[in-house]
Amino acid sequence: MQISRTDADRAGATPATLPGYLLEQARRRANAIALRQKRLGIWHERTWSVLADEVARAAAALEADGFGAGDVLALLGHPCAEAVILMLAAQWLGGVAAPLPVEAEADALAGMLRMLAPKVAHGEDQEQVDRLLAAGFDGVRLIFADGRGLHAYGEAALAAYPAWLAGGADRLVPPLSARAAGVAVRYAGPSDWDGADEDVLRHDDLVAGAAGLLRAARVGERDAAFAGRRFAPAGVVRYLLAPWLIGGFSINLAEGLDSRDRDRREIGPTLVVGAAHTYARLRARIAARLPAAGGRWGNWLVRALTPDGGGWLARLLVLSPLREVAGLARVRTAIVIGPPADDATVDFFRCLGIELQHWPDIAPAGREDGAPSPRISFELTVWGAT
Repeated sequence: MQISRTDADRAGATPATLPGYLLEQARRRANAIALRQKRLGIWHERTWSVLADEVARAAAALEADGFGAGDVLALLGHPCAEAVILMLAAQWLGGVAAPLPVEAEADALAGMLRMLAPKVAHGEDQEQVDRLLAAGFDGVRLIFADGRGLHAYGEAALAAYPAWLAGGADRLVPPLSARAAGVAVRYAGPSDWDGADEDVLRHDDLVAGAAGLLRAARVGERDAAFAGRRFAPAGVVRYLLAPWLIGGFSINLAEGLDSRDRDRREIGPTLVVGAAHTYARLRARIAARLPAAGGRWGNWLVRALTPDGGGWLARLLVLSPLREVAGLARVRTAIVIGPPADDATVDFFRCLGIELQHWPDIAPAGREDGAPSPRISFELTVWGAT
């Protein structure tokens, strides 16, 4: 499909939306890797040009389902390539993406669906499809990425992503123009599960905040980001997807919770994003590989993992191998989304030469100059990791 460009794009204007930045990356870096996800032990890659074409086709398929400006697309599941593509496709049409928290209980999920009234939803697999149906989803289309266990389902709204995407192959939908830029994401947080309130993220908020993060963390197109499979949905958009689209680095998604440590080692990322419990789990996993205190060797290892450390020899013999085995050897920036990591976890990673940067899950919009709000905590002079 040949993607048409808006008048603003042809004039070389700065993009005003997340899909606009996708098109800009596809124009500038067509053959660079944009997105990788591991499935059945194999890394599947999409270049920027391939990704932009797939988003355009998904937008056409959404439009064929009657989805348009102001409509809501609900997303339930862990971050995956299909969810990213659908989010951008909805925004391409002037619609709104609504990532739903995976941990939401049935009543809370039902309340969120009533509040959001999505026309289309995405459930990653059978479990998430079942939850959406049980919670009362009554939109026109429910798309799933993993069809295992779903072949016998008779609901008319259900559609497997590949077959559904093929429906947009011969259509052409011009991308969202700058004048249509508005709300990009609607998000119901834990305190809003009764349906009383929600958070709204606009395209300009996301663009300004992402630009500030890229400058503060010194992240650019040569970086490679790694994301596990479980963290706050609004944080995914604000602190991973928006910076990715603007900065042009690659995103690498783990296959699953059980494989994420191995997948991280294979990628060797320079940027890692996760929740506090992710870092606590990784700390425990690393610590479990070490000998217990006691004896000259054990005591020396314990000392090496304290702030004053054991000098260059400890870095050479202990800290560098630990970073390597944990897949952190190349990491320069580590962001904690949501609640901050506990002091013990922060100190542990600091000993490894990794400064955890805490960014709240829902944060104020960036200032007019594009810098992050001063209410957001970050460290300008220290590289992070994990």
